[in-house]
Amino acid sequence: MPKHNAALDEPILIVKLQRGLAERQRLPLDHVLRVLEEVRQMVADAGRDIHRNMGLEHQTVEFGLELLAGTSGVLFRKGSVQAQIAVTSNIQAGVHAAHHIVETIKSLENRRYTPKGEADRTIVRRLNRIAKIQETDKTELQITLRTPGAKRPTAAIFGEAAIATAISLQAPVFQMQDTAISGKLYELKADVADEEEQKGFWGELRRDNGETWRVQFPQEKRREVAALFSEQVQITGTAKYYRIATPKLIAKTITPDTERDYESAFDELYGSDRKAFPEGFAQALLEMRGDDE
Repeated sequence: MPKHNAALDEPILIVKLQRGLAERQRLPLDHVLRVLEEVRQMVADAGRDIHRNMGLEHQTVEFGLELLAGTSGVLFRKGSVQAQIAVTSNIQAGVHAAHHIVETIKSLENRRYTPKGEADRTIVRRLNRIAKIQETDKTELQITLRTPGAKRPTAAIFGEAAIATAISLQAPVFQMQDTAISGKLYELKADVADEEEQKGFWGELRRDNGETWRVQFPQEKRREVAALFSEQVQITGTAKYYRIATPKLIAKTITPDTERDYESAFDELYGSDRKAFPEGFAQALLEMRGDDE
């Protein structure tokens, strides 16, 4: 009986690390596993976006990714280390997801990439994590997609040009000092893996308008911040805005956010234009809600 060859009837995603330390035909195991995990997560990120566009956002993203062994699987060649991953379920969406990653890298290399949604932004952040490993090992990542019936595989190299574009996308667009932001504090973490500064700890601030901020706190404020977890707070610090990431606030101070008395505020400012609301605050609310008739 002939030996089964998955490459003949299943799409194959080839993850190849070349040059640098790979020329020794050996690489740190942790680095290889982290690269493969980031690739797996990128396929899942792209898959979720594809499902959402198909109206299947509640369906589990599972492509049955399997690492191949033997002569066609994980192997060392002169100057490279590579792994072949088969897409064994939900194949159509899985191929689209893998193809999206390859095309993303190509666009980054051509410096013509613009993220279109949260999935794209997440993929770029994961590529930047891989870039840090590549910088350490002086390697270059190549991702190739082979599909049954295709005349030739689709491939892209995440090299110096693509890395430079990806890093520029994750750099702050601008920042503002002494910015005060109010909201509820959630999800405290020890650190964030894709941040350039591994200092302090992190939280998530959810504003009343639905906007979410990442907040970086100094270690000495650990107890003060923990006491205000899930509370309405006001945080002051340096705000940084990004193209592919939620805004970040490097916190200096955090205080409970006092309950706002809108009637008192209206009365305080009422004198600035009494003619606009001659009937007072209550009547202004009725007019705003359309209940004044």
